[in-house]
Amino acid sequence: MKPEQEQRIVEEHLRKNGFRWTNQRALIVRSALATHEHFTADELLDRCRQLDARVSRATVYRTLAVLEEAGFVEGLDTGDGGRKFEHVLGHEHHDHMVCTACGTIFEFHDVELERRQELAARRLGFRIERHSLRIYGRCQSCRSARKNGGSRGAAK
Repeated sequence: MKPEQEQRIVEEHLRKNGFRWTNQRALIVRSALATHEHFTADELLDRCRQLDARVSRATVYRTLAVLEEAGFVEGLDTGDGGRKFEHVLGHEHHDHMVCTACGTIFEFHDVELERRQELAARRLGFRIERHSLRIYGRCQSCRSARKNGGSRGAAK
């Protein structure tokens, strides 16, 4: 899906749900949809302020909350009290592993896990609409650094 199409979908959703489509909100949405990296609300604010210094922190946080609730972005607790987001509109489903030492986020897709979740839901008479799997632990680099006496582990 092209970025313009994604933005149109988000704009229609927001307008339909009573939100004004302001220049700031359009910039925030464009910036969030433009990246395929995980980002914090403050990183998104910084990106937006590079283009328009008047973008407010409150508008970024409110807009992210609306985008997450609508399923256009997904929030991910990083295990250190932080939160990162990613643009998921029009993207293939995937799950995450989060290193609790360095904060690196690994994306993965496992067909067998997806199949087992569907089977479990079917056994319970449950219809999955969406799901999110997050696994927290330590990545290989952090485990190696710890074994070798390194002090890797300050969360990003």
